[in-house]
Amino acid sequence: MLRQSLVNRTVPHITVSSPGGSVTPQKSTTSSPIPSASATSVVTASGNLNPSNSGISVSSSTTSPSTTSIRKARPIPASDVNRYERKRTIPQTRDRVFIEPGNKVFEDKPPSGRWKPLVHPEGALYYYDSSRRVYTDADLSKPSTLLAIEAFADQLYNDAQANPNVDITSKTELVVEDIDENICGYYFVEQDTRCIFWLERFDAETLFGNIRRVKNMGHIKYAIEAQYWTHCELFPHENRVTPVVLEELKQMIMHAAAVTITSVTCVAPFEKEELEKMLDLVMNIEGTLDGQFTHTRCVVARFMSEFIKAKFFNFCGQPGARLDSDQTIYFKGHDHQSLLFIITSFLLFGSPRTHQEDLKVIWVDRIINRVLWNQFIDKLNDEWTGLALSATVILNANIAFLAISSVPDTAGLLSYISVVCSIAVVLLVLLLVRQNQKRDCERAVALLTYVEQSFFGTEVLAILYSLPYGLLVWALIYFAAGFGDLVFKIESQWTRGAVGFAGALVVCFVVLVLQIGRHQISPKDEGSVV
Repeated sequence: MLRQSLVNRTVPHITVSSPGGSVTPQKSTTSSPIPSASATSVVTASGNLNPSNSGISVSSSTTSPSTTSIRKARPIPASDVNRYERKRTIPQTRDRVFIEPGNKVFEDKPPSGRWKPLVHPEGALYYYDSSRRVYTDADLSKPSTLLAIEAFADQLYNDAQANPNVDITSKTELVVEDIDENICGYYFVEQDTRCIFWLERFDAETLFGNIRRVKNMGHIKYAIEAQYWTHCELFPHENRVTPVVLEELKQMIMHAAAVTITSVTCVAPFEKEELEKMLDLVMNIEGTLDGQFTHTRCVVARFMSEFIKAKFFNFCGQPGARLDSDQTIYFKGHDHQSLLFIITSFLLFGSPRTHQEDLKVIWVDRIINRVLWNQFIDKLNDEWTGLALSATVILNANIAFLAISSVPDTAGLLSYISVVCSIAVVLLVLLLVRQNQKRDCERAVALLTYVEQSFFGTEVLAILYSLPYGLLVWALIYFAAGFGDLVFKIESQWTRGAVGFAGALVVCFVVLVLQIGRHQISPKDEGSVV
């Protein structure tokens, strides 16, 4: 536990003033129990420490010494840095700002002499203390936050030096996350070993997600390294991407691209087209890592994080490693289909079983394969679009059929049912396609996790996705039955005989197609693929 202490600091206050205002910085300084935490300085918006040379007029007021208690420490992984969910807001007020004549410097001075503001390539602002190698996303423009973060970082380093199990080197970095007024999250980073570590026992379950049975250190290594590369992506100004790292990334991309060409069940986390674009980017990055720009470092770190996470998900280097995307590494026994699923599959002409098999390949061990999921959704959308078009054709045929004045009551009733089924197909397709447009992989994981925990599991989704096909077939059957009822009530035997023969021939063809589709070939009789 971190020790509680009181820290008194200088708290400057800078306000925008009207033209002619002056800068009158005043300080109230007291001694600090943490010598490495320096007092903040009052600076002008023009980037100069001299108020008379300020490009923007500001005024300063003095605050009384404040007491800041050391916040409680919470060990967190790099993925828990709340940058993208924090969503800080800016007041919609209009302040009159005057730019002084001849001002050429437009930079914000750091809130303290030791904290340097840095800008992520995506635009996020964070701070870096080079003397202690500390990063933070906290808003250090607030004096209370500044004091709390500085005191917390000092206390962490003091505790680290007092801990015989912790080795702080010259390359060790510290990240401090401002969680709330009482708690700060933190983690240390070691570049040489590509890992993050903490000063206390850390519950690694937060790193594993849905992955179960993780116990070997060689396996946990990939989860830790993925967090390291997430850190490198969040704070890219330190050049951690060496030519060796770039070559490693290039080799992984080329291997994944080759595997996606030769295998339809590979565990590569990207599609072939995506891998080709990634390889082009990496080839263009060579020779640019030593520059002052951080964009390429972010690119490499993000790619490395995705590949390392894939290794962790697939138990790379472990007994029973997943080598195919449809391979489960947990013993699950035999699958048992519910009575509802069996009956529904019969009523929907076996379509739910097909979708259930597809979902088993996509959703393996509570892990979704992004590549297969995107392919599955594209296939569903194409299938549903074609079904909706066919449904409109049957709908038009029914309307034309009902326009006949001599349609018997039975034939008319069957045609009405066919119309209802056709309309249902079009409506369901519109709803399902609309939902799939909003369903990315993250939402798909939430959906599949939710339905898997229900009584029927993923059978519900398989039935839902089969409704357009099943209803379209029923619409066609009812239309054919209504047409047959009309024809066989005609007095002409030749007409009934000809239509009956044609209908029987069509039924034979349908049965033949269904029989071929259901025929299973034993492994010993299978041919070869060239």
